[in-house]
Amino acid sequence: MNARKDLVSGQNITLAHHDLHVMIIPAQMPPDLALDTSAFLLNDKEKVGSDNDFVFFNQPSRLDQGVELDCANHKLTLHLDRVGPQIHKIVFTSTIFQGNLKGLAFKDVKKITVLVKDFLSGIELISFALDTSAFSETALIFAELYRHQGNWKFRAIGAGFVGGLEPLARHYGVDVGEGESAAPAVPPISSEPSPRPINLSKVTLEKKGQSISLDKKPQGQLGKIHVNLNWNAVPVKSPGFFSRAKGGIDLDLGCLFELQDGSIGGIQALGDSFGNFHRLPYIELDQDDRSGASIAGENLAINGDYWHLFRRVLVFAFIYEGIPNWSHADAVITIKNSGQADIEVRLDSHRNDQMMCAIAMLENIDNQVVITKLVDYFNGHQPMDVAYGWGLNYKPGSK
Repeated sequence: MNARKDLVSGQNITLAHHDLHVMIIPAQMPPDLALDTSAFLLNDKEKVGSDNDFVFFNQPSRLDQGVELDCANHKLTLHLDRVGPQIHKIVFTSTIFQGNLKGLAFKDVKKITVLVKDFLSGIELISFALDTSAFSETALIFAELYRHQGNWKFRAIGAGFVGGLEPLARHYGVDVGEGESAAPAVPPISSEPSPRPINLSKVTLEKKGQSISLDKKPQGQLGKIHVNLNWNAVPVKSPGFFSRAKGGIDLDLGCLFELQDGSIGGIQALGDSFGNFHRLPYIELDQDDRSGASIAGENLAINGDYWHLFRRVLVFAFIYEGIPNWSHADAVITIKNSGQADIEVRLDSHRNDQMMCAIAMLENIDNQVVITKLVDYFNGHQPMDVAYGWGLNYKPGSK
């Protein structure tokens, strides 16, 4: 078994393994600090060939090039044998979301550790610990992979970059739209159609009861409203010295819906109620990820073209099996709609004695989608139903 190589800034090493996990591990995370990890796939001119070569929270995979990002856990999965010859370098970065607005920088994280593991065996191959206690920047280029004489090499960098994700993306040639702090700009007059720029914006609903509305669209055609749930597959904290070890967390995503005509129902894997996107109830659950190992997590799709039929949708999650501790799961839902900023709700304010969490309410107010953070915890479906006045009846189930 090869010993792990511990590197310092500037050192490089030839990789013997081509299927890897690259993990970013902050020493501490202040409660209002959100870390975004990204990868740039660069050509021989040190630029992205297209915006598709930018892997980040709104575009977390480039499967044809063997790059996937697990945003919640700051982990990249790499299969370097899939990377095309036009890609000469892969640069890994982290940025602090709205760091300048919140007065936060990498000095607040204290230290970043980059850990490279073999994908199949989990053996630690490379470690790079960077003291960031003096870093006033909100962006960090922490490492890169590059081709050299037919091999892939890993280089530890650890360089701060002035500005957040938007200027960093521009630096590597990404066509960026309105970012986290961009001012409105007058579009240039042109007769030629231009490609749609990447939108780096996202909105985090920080407080319980905080609401935000999706923008209205012509003829009310919202298209797909995508609700993603992601969480840690394996607990990151010990449940106690005398506790028995448990397996992965089976966290389930679901929703209750109420239509304008008074019809009510529920969508969840428990009971095989997966719904349908193209006909009533116009909501569909795509899979049941029992381990949390899927980078895609679990996903609900709401057909926004029929939003006028809805009165409200309650998005919830519950722990079907595994550790009954929400603080271990570190779960987050992200609501996406084409052309709009992602909306993020973290399952915080933990109640570790409850198995059910009502996460967010989507309400139809004047045919707009109004999203409100709930994060209320309950013993089960029935108490949650009663609390929000739904009126469904429940019986024990299994899957």
